[in-house]
Amino acid sequence: MSAVLSASARALLAVASTMLFITGVAEAQNTSSVSGPTVSAGDREVEYRLGWVPGTDGRDADFRHRFDFGLSLSERTAFKVFANFDDNPGGDFSFGNLNAEYLIELSPEDAPFWQTGIRFDGRLSDGSNPDRLGFNWLNQWKLPARLRARAHFIATHEIGSNAADTVDFELRSSLIWKASDDYSLSLLSFTDLGNTDDFGAEGRGHQIGPAIDGSFGNGIGWTLGTLFGVTDRAADHDIRFWISKSF
Repeated sequence: MSAVLSASARALLAVASTMLFITGVAEAQNTSSVSGPTVSAGDREVEYRLGWVPGTDGRDADFRHRFDFGLSLSERTAFKVFANFDDNPGGDFSFGNLNAEYLIELSPEDAPFWQTGIRFDGRLSDGSNPDRLGFNWLNQWKLPARLRARAHFIATHEIGSNAADTVDFELRSSLIWKASDDYSLSLLSFTDLGNTDDFGAEGRGHQIGPAIDGSFGNGIGWTLGTLFGVTDRAADHDIRFWISKSF
């Protein structure tokens, strides 16, 4: 095994060990990603995502399941639909929401440094939870040493009988190192920026954590990671596992 692959294996073991031995109480499971702005013609993918909060201090473990289907519509546009389900031991396996996303890549396909795009989102929620519309500005920078950086700015507005009047804001970011042709290591950050009545990150929810992703071959990919809450209003701990199939 090469030195690069050995380093990747050690990183995977470190992430797995962290997730197994550090636990906390969280309010929800984060199955979101830091999305990139690029589109490849002909792409189609199905994906399963699992979010897990280990039980502690008398609380049961909590799980969230997400099922995705995405495809490119052209060389510049893509569409994705996905559903979230909540699974709490001792309770029911319940539908959470149904989501649709429409991505438009704006930068030239051969952009040497900065790539950018916009995305429009819609969410239909179950029960009394409000539905939601969203606008996203997605950015990616190609850096030396096989590094990429992403910044994903999000504005959402609730609709429906129980909707808030404000627009909510969020910033997601990541630094990705392509360790080899088969493995990448990432550091991800999710920051709540408040809303139009009270904008700012101070005292808001903020999570940060590592992830590793790779390929089993035949179009099958996987991601393993964890997020830690770094503010009191953030979920304390999220363990995340994803598996995808491209075709």
